[in-house]
Amino acid sequence: MMQSARIVHVDELPAYSPPGHAGTVNRRLVEASLGAGFELVLGEVGAGGEAHPHSHDDNWQVVVVLEGMLEHSEPGQPPTRCGPGSVIQIPPRSVHGARGVDGGAKVLVIYSPPLPQVGGFRPA
Repeated sequence: MMQSARIVHVDELPAYSPPGHAGTVNRRLVEASLGAGFELVLGEVGAGGEAHPHSHDDNWQVVVVLEGMLEHSEPGQPPTRCGPGSVIQIPPRSVHGARGVDGGAKVLVIYSPPLPQVGGFRPA
């Protein structure tokens, strides 16, 4: 049976802040329950908001900076400033973190496969 398109406004989607994050607001645009094989999240990282260093066991994470400025960090590397158009590709088990700078950032985040409801985040 063919499914119809779903149309919702982003403001209608539940907002949440993932574990280990401060000053961030996320909304799932495509969630695991849709069966698409990936998860798509719209995230806002306030100025000084951050994702503390962490990893994901089995998930690729791709972050696309849409607006503003984000500082991406990895252990042993200097932080990298990422602005609009930057694409950050993070493999599974790779420790990473991020911080909103210069007013914060708006990002699209793709997880493949979708993050599990419990245990998808491992603090570093």
